[in-house]
Amino acid sequence: MNSTREIITLQFGHYSNFIGSHFWNLQEASFNYDENCEPQEICNDVLYREGVNMKGEVTYTPRMLCVDLKNSYYQLPDVHGGLYDLESSDLDEELLDSSTKIQTIREELVPHNEYFADLAKQEQFIDNGVEEKLNVTEKVYNLDNDVKIWSDFLKARFHPRTITSIDEYKHNDTSNLFNNFAQGMALWDSYKMKEIWTDNLRLYAEECDYLQGFHISMDSLNGFGGLACKSLEYLKDEYSNKNIIAMPVMSNNYIIGDENSELYAVNTSLLFSSLFEHSNMFVPLSTSDGGWVKSQKHLSLDYLCYKNELDYHSSAILASAIDTFTLGYRSRSDCGSMKTECTRLTPLGRKAVSASIQLPLGFESKSNLLDFLQESKLPLWQPISPRCITEMSVAQTVVLRGINEKMLYSNNFIRDSKNPSHHCTSVSAMLKLYLSFCDNVRMTEVYAFDSSLETIAPFPNIFSQYVNQHGFLESTYRSATSVVAKCTAISGLHNSNSTRDMLIELQTDSSKVKCSKLSHVFNYEIDLMDYKETLENLLVLSDNYSTNDCL
Repeated sequence: MNSTREIITLQFGHYSNFIGSHFWNLQEASFNYDENCEPQEICNDVLYREGVNMKGEVTYTPRMLCVDLKNSYYQLPDVHGGLYDLESSDLDEELLDSSTKIQTIREELVPHNEYFADLAKQEQFIDNGVEEKLNVTEKVYNLDNDVKIWSDFLKARFHPRTITSIDEYKHNDTSNLFNNFAQGMALWDSYKMKEIWTDNLRLYAEECDYLQGFHISMDSLNGFGGLACKSLEYLKDEYSNKNIIAMPVMSNNYIIGDENSELYAVNTSLLFSSLFEHSNMFVPLSTSDGGWVKSQKHLSLDYLCYKNELDYHSSAILASAIDTFTLGYRSRSDCGSMKTECTRLTPLGRKAVSASIQLPLGFESKSNLLDFLQESKLPLWQPISPRCITEMSVAQTVVLRGINEKMLYSNNFIRDSKNPSHHCTSVSAMLKLYLSFCDNVRMTEVYAFDSSLETIAPFPNIFSQYVNQHGFLESTYRSATSVVAKCTAISGLHNSNSTRDMLIELQTDSSKVKCSKLSHVFNYEIDLMDYKETLENLLVLSDNYSTNDCL
């Protein structure tokens, strides 16, 4: 009997798809095609589905729907051809029995960047039966100046039903901005969303044996929040018994100093209010501390040299966090589920939780976990949710990856029977013991995986030169021609009392916006009274995070 607990992933917006591109690239980089190897720790079938095209070829693609504006996909038809050839009608067989209509849009050809050019050469060698002469996984690429949109570095291939293009608006079109919540809500009534998108979602759901829920990410600063809000209402109506984990994402680069800059807080307030009602749990994500306000303060990690002004960089960090903190219910072993995760992390209506990351871990190549933890300073991670800290949490889930049981103790370790840390037989047990002594959290769940993050190209080249090829620290520089192929990481979800401050600050920033500037935000579904009620709800919801209520 197939016990896979499937998840359907939904992505709304350009930055959400930036994160998604890295996320799916990370998944496929970790695939193992050697039939003689032991089963992997991570069950890829949770997120992926198997199909067969008209050539009889087996395909393996993400169980995912993504939505973005026109002109966000120009690399896909050329670079990703071959898996499903639309020109020759080599479509997935189940599409022939569906009402799905596929529209091919020709845009002006854009030259391939170095990575895609090498990828095409590599595939040509394979197709021609020539012994592989080019290995893109071992080459260092600098794509910082080449990546403008998320399809510029997407290696993973998608099913034809995955992409929905919003043709009413164009990406980077300053004359027709898609910048407010109401615009997104209005788009839900379009044929593409209400008919095609919902049909595609239904087809994915019907393929599942045991659908446990949905991952849904959305840009919160613009109209995609409104569109995602309507999709959430649909999910709660049609899939009421399934779990929804939402991730509103914010890029500091989307906040520009124009006359509509106050709308970022308004859009985010309307979205958060909807997420409290329609999701089981939601996790705001940003590498910038300001979230919905322009800020010079952003995430600082000791062994990363990333540029926060590049979405290509910041989205890689957030994708790494998502890939890590969701491992607990994507494992091949029966160690967790979305339902368990949501129930444990959201007591007393505290549906908003914060996230954290440390990438890489800062673990020296010849060290061991016991010594590393004893020498570490709390916190072991940094927050990636705006205006939040991870201290004063009432519940948390922490996932450590890239450290195995052989690294628990040093080679000359002498056991002390009175020291509880000397009796740990697993990485998760030692980390949980450490956190129980050092981190004042009432409920902590810890998972540990041997599997590292697979940070081969097109993951950005953002690691310190002191990080070696396997993600561990060295005292000498890594060669400039050597890529960091694997990386240690720790990431978590934290139900912190600091979320109260985030909600109050969001309400305060939103309430400063004059009503005269909100007229174009309202439509037949949102009026001034609804908006005022939203602001009041944020204050009421912030009271759920009172220290006295949960500690």
